[in-house]
Amino acid sequence: MANSEYEYVKREFEFDRRLPPSNWIVVRIDGCHFHRFSKIHAFEKPNDENALRLMDTCATAMLKKFPDIVFAYGVSDEYSFVFREETEFYHRRESKILSLCVSYFTSVYVMKWKEIFPNKELKEPPYFDARAVCYPNLKTIRDYLAWRQVDCHINNQYNTCFWMLVKSGKSEQEAQLSLKGTSSKDKNELLAQQFQMNYDDELAMFRKGSSVYREKVETAMKVDYGDPIKRTRPILRVAHVDIIGSEFWQNHQHILREGKCRYEFMKQFDINHMLPPCNWVVVRINACQFNQFTTIHSFDKPNDAVALSLMNESASLMMEQYPDIVFGYGFGSEYSFVFHEKTELYRRQESLILSSCSSYFTSLYMKKWKKFFPHKELMPPPRFEAEALVCPKLKILCEYLSWRQAECHTGNQYNTCFWMLVKSGRSEKEAHETLKGTLSKDKNELLFQQFQMNYNNEPAIFRKGSCVFRQKVHGSDNGVTIERWDVKVDHVDIGAGFWRKHPWILGC
Repeated sequence: MANSEYEYVKREFEFDRRLPPSNWIVVRIDGCHFHRFSKIHAFEKPNDENALRLMDTCATAMLKKFPDIVFAYGVSDEYSFVFREETEFYHRRESKILSLCVSYFTSVYVMKWKEIFPNKELKEPPYFDARAVCYPNLKTIRDYLAWRQVDCHINNQYNTCFWMLVKSGKSEQEAQLSLKGTSSKDKNELLAQQFQMNYDDELAMFRKGSSVYREKVETAMKVDYGDPIKRTRPILRVAHVDIIGSEFWQNHQHILREGKCRYEFMKQFDINHMLPPCNWVVVRINACQFNQFTTIHSFDKPNDAVALSLMNESASLMMEQYPDIVFGYGFGSEYSFVFHEKTELYRRQESLILSSCSSYFTSLYMKKWKKFFPHKELMPPPRFEAEALVCPKLKILCEYLSWRQAECHTGNQYNTCFWMLVKSGRSEKEAHETLKGTLSKDKNELLFQQFQMNYNNEPAIFRKGSCVFRQKVHGSDNGVTIERWDVKVDHVDIGAGFWRKHPWILGC
């Protein structure tokens, strides 16, 4: 971190909300605008088996990636992930857990799309929101999962009837009126009498949803002498079974212990933290384990201009998706997005803002990868975490952005010196030792004297980072002059002079 006068914005305005200890944590991920998404991609109604398989694939990947997830339950475009009660994943920091989980889920969804839908183009980036809910004991966890499976049954039974009526010739409004006020028994009779269909014969995947968990299996290990030795090891299993009753839990006591079930009161645990009104909201997105990611994908050091262009394009498209974002600033593997002070996105619910932003950014990054790296396979899937801070005054917001740009300068100057030394034959340890305790002036002199390099002549995108904002442009349509707002990417100082020149961005 740069030792600058601007760092107080971190100390005083960034949240570090931690989920209470000794509680089971459930992260529920839900598709954003998936009615439209499923329509655009022509998903089968009422259920698309391949779409559900894709969701199950993502959930399985989550359990592989995060060992603290002990169970997952999914239906339609929703998945709930249960973290064990003693988890210290990211020190139980809510924003980190939420954004990282939803980002990785989204990443796998995009990466596995072609595998599940080889003949369907992914026409728009999918994205998800998420919330974290804490449950104090195993009984409430059991009840939570029962509640979700009851919802699965109710919704699927209704949707099955609805779409059978629509496919038989009724309008959607007529189908809704036909089902209004009907009980579960009535719907079963409707399916049997009108369509000769037994609802219980429908695929269990549709009726019961999907449960993902680790199953203990016994395998024989070969030895050089004597009989094989038997070992128990966990494997991941996806099952479509009843989890409301006790039989499943009795047979899988290593997942959760048995408890009595009551699920009507689940929503009282679902607490939403609201960001304070009339404050500027900044969502800062940062890639996880990006040093490893850059090595795997052979990014240029100290800066990869193509990789930065991919980040900038993703940021530009974020502004198109979220009109309330008025400014973005990014460098390296991070981007800060400024929402205007009156935003009511998700009614200012922190978890939904953070999760949807990190998910959509991840989706964009992956979808645009081939455009920027046509000859590089994306492996493994990237993931991004997100944090929120609020700025009650415009001055504080501007100083936050100045702090990030100061970080950009300090980090890039150090990295430029470091990699020049390494490329000249020094070991990484020697390069670190050479730069230890050096000032900015010292680094400039090192570059000039040893490498005949003027740091100030380096591309501005490396030294100053990238600003993304809307700017009014003039054009013509059939001879008529028109105005429109286009998203612009620039690499400039974002001090007072910038804001004077662009007063419309923050409404100065």
